[in-house]
Amino acid sequence: MAPSSRRRHDVRDVKEEPQVANSPEIRQPLNGILESSSAYEDNSARSLQPMSSARFGRSDAPTPSEPDTEPGPLLRELRSREAPSFTAPVASPTNAHESFLQTSFQDIGKGLKECMDTLGELQQLGISYDVKLPELVLVGDQSAGKSSLMSGLANLELPRSEGTCTRCPLHIRVSRHSHWSCRVSLRKDYKYDPPAGQDIQNSNVGDADPFYPWKKLPATKVTEFKVMHDKSEIEEVLRWAQIAILNDNHLPGQYIPGTGRTAIEVPLQRAAETTEAKFSPNIVALEIKSPDLPDLSFYDMPGIFENPADARDDYLVSVVRNLTKSYIAHDTAIVICCMPMNSDAENSSTLGLVRRLGAQSRTIGVLTKADLLPEGNHDQWLAIMKGQAHKTGHGYFVTSRPQGKELEDLKEWEKRIFEDNSCANWPSSFHAFVERCGIERLKDFLAERLSEAFIKSLPQVKQNIQRRLNDNLKELRKLPELPDNVQLEIQTGLIAFADSSRSKMDEFMGRFNQLPRSFRECLLEIKPKFTLKDRSDIPVLEISDDDSDAASVATQPTPTPKRIAPPSLATPSKRQRVNGHITNGNGHVKAEEPVFTPPARPQARTNLMPPFDKFAGTGRGFRTLRQVREEMNEKTKAGMPDRISDEVYTDLVKEALRPWRGPTDAFLVQTMHDLGAVLLETLDRALVNMKKRFIYKEARRHVKAFLDQHLRETRVALMDLCGDEQGRLMTFNDEAFARYRDDEYIVLTRFRHVMRMEAAGFQSSALGQWSDMTEESRAKDIKLRETELLKLGPDQFVRELEVVAYVRGYYRLAALRFADAVSQRILCRMIPAIRLQMPTYLEEQLGLRTSNAHHIYERLMSEDGATASKRENVKLERDKFIKALERIEKLEMGVALAEDLDEQSTQAQSFTHMDTDMGMDADDGEA
Repeated sequence: MAPSSRRRHDVRDVKEEPQVANSPEIRQPLNGILESSSAYEDNSARSLQPMSSARFGRSDAPTPSEPDTEPGPLLRELRSREAPSFTAPVASPTNAHESFLQTSFQDIGKGLKECMDTLGELQQLGISYDVKLPELVLVGDQSAGKSSLMSGLANLELPRSEGTCTRCPLHIRVSRHSHWSCRVSLRKDYKYDPPAGQDIQNSNVGDADPFYPWKKLPATKVTEFKVMHDKSEIEEVLRWAQIAILNDNHLPGQYIPGTGRTAIEVPLQRAAETTEAKFSPNIVALEIKSPDLPDLSFYDMPGIFENPADARDDYLVSVVRNLTKSYIAHDTAIVICCMPMNSDAENSSTLGLVRRLGAQSRTIGVLTKADLLPEGNHDQWLAIMKGQAHKTGHGYFVTSRPQGKELEDLKEWEKRIFEDNSCANWPSSFHAFVERCGIERLKDFLAERLSEAFIKSLPQVKQNIQRRLNDNLKELRKLPELPDNVQLEIQTGLIAFADSSRSKMDEFMGRFNQLPRSFRECLLEIKPKFTLKDRSDIPVLEISDDDSDAASVATQPTPTPKRIAPPSLATPSKRQRVNGHITNGNGHVKAEEPVFTPPARPQARTNLMPPFDKFAGTGRGFRTLRQVREEMNEKTKAGMPDRISDEVYTDLVKEALRPWRGPTDAFLVQTMHDLGAVLLETLDRALVNMKKRFIYKEARRHVKAFLDQHLRETRVALMDLCGDEQGRLMTFNDEAFARYRDDEYIVLTRFRHVMRMEAAGFQSSALGQWSDMTEESRAKDIKLRETELLKLGPDQFVRELEVVAYVRGYYRLAALRFADAVSQRILCRMIPAIRLQMPTYLEEQLGLRTSNAHHIYERLMSEDGATASKRENVKLERDKFIKALERIEKLEMGVALAEDLDEQSTQAQSFTHMDTDMGMDADDGEA
């Protein structure tokens, strides 16, 4: 084998092994993100362990300049001599490559920008609410110099005036870039829901509602506010962004400077004073890029305070403290606790809170306002710097950021104080801590600690994100997916419903018998019922007060064998009355005689079926014969005796027809109820596969609305029919009217005859049903009554009975006519109209006949409101986790690429060594 060929072979061998280490099984590319959690854990373990061995093995491969045991000319040439001037060997593999955790993520640490960018993007996605991420949290009391420190860390002139940056948390992410830019976005995890018409009390804030009246949202919502390329805009934009976050129930767009209506029309100061809320746990996020910025990401929390200016804001003390506690309590948070050196350290409420939460080991103390350090004893602060008092896990730094100075001036200012010691106000006793003084040193320290924590946690972070994604996908699979062809699916269901509904309505009309018959029976049953007894029917025996008891008894006639004693109409609890007054047993009957209801069949009374049973008592006690007589007398025209006025008939008939509206409406409502049940059952079967879709709920709602619409229309029409019947008496069916009137007269006179016989004390024969009697039986009945009338004498209410017979005869005619008309209206008009119009109406109401039908089909195939909202939130979470994994994959791929480039560079140096050796051998004349 030629030397050059051998060298190429060796290089190829060296390059192949890292390809195995970076294979899809070990590197787990993005298309493996959706694998199961167990599969991920296996792959994750393989990606963390074999990679180191693969790289270690690759480094053990012989370099082109090292001897090989295979014989050949090249080997003899290489063994002939070594180049003395290239004695430095390639770095030891065991020193250069350790485990993946100790090497790959160390390489990530070398690329601090990529590391911090990844962390910042994960935080911006809201991953920290689901997976614990390392984070810097800047906390402190009000007036602790926190805003100045924040501006120094961001290397930016942020607003430092009172109240500007203390009403909501800020997430500031800064990184190096060739051009300056600032992207401001609003990250909402809570919704503002204050009590209506009530002040918020401190008692409202508790463990269940730590940020009351802000309520947790099911998913994080990120809204981009404004992107800037001019540093001078940032203060105004940040102020308006905070106003937007405090006006939670308004669209953020109206507060964007330069374009938003409110930002244009309302002065900034007035807008800040009239916000909907005075504080928000939602976050204003700043992503700042600049050539001179460090790679850093941190949260700036509102300052803790004790006494608000307005007593109504007392609850905010607890809310702000709870928010600070919630961030400090994160066990992955690195806490930056500010304490001003112009105040006693014992007064720091925030440091006390850090201690109570057990976060000292994660805390970096920052002593601010060093330029305001009072003269005198500084033992307190020296003890703090030496770690003898108020201990924190990461010690303390000192800064001096006086207001009124530019950023560049502040850098020089701190240099003169802490390094040049040119400021007389800074005591020499602090000079020993120069490495812990100044904002620049603090930045470096924070970046190192944050990147170190992120590097250490990244494998677990990735695994936790993958696990959350897998859980999310399982939940998403439980929610119904949209079918491939939503239009076909919906149309198939609607066509099936249209066909089935027409068939069912035809069947419904074909069997629509019982309810109309029950309605007819109800109208006949509630006919006017007249009382046929009168107090004058019982004979009165006059007894003289002068007669003795014996004489009185002697003068009483002896009853004949056929005569019976008059029945007693009074009981101890119901005495006889005359004109409403209780009598002393003088033989007069009470005015409220028992009501007579002539039965169709005396043996069995008619029982009304639902829904008409509630009208069973209607018509009872309509009139007594004496009341009919009084009404006839009242309406007799002057000078026209012995003539019954038409008003008597008209008024009695109209009053008798008045109760019809109730049974008519009950008939209609029951019909629509039964029809609706049939149609909704048909709809259920037609859309059985779409019951969790929005269309099912919408279709049911529209079907019900359509039936309600026809019910209202039909009700108006039926009430008009009822009004026609009550408007005036009218019939041209003379034959039927005469028959009904005569039938009623016979029934009335026969029963009236029985009442008179019983009242007079005579035994009456059984009263049979006139319509069931033969002609012979009827003749015998008439003859018997004529005979008995000789005993009773003429009936004084004959004319009244004729009036009653007229009224009841017309009522029967009108009731039968009306019952048919109502049933006809329902069967011939209402149901056919529903049958014809239902399919078209349903499609129109669903919006399927509009130009935007495609989007409507998709909306209708979405889940019901609760399910759709849940699915949307789950999808948002899914996308968030996928983006997070993509970003981590990108970071890992960048590390792998950097390692490959380093490897290639090392190999290139080895080739150079070998070629130099061979070149020197050639110069020496050795073959």
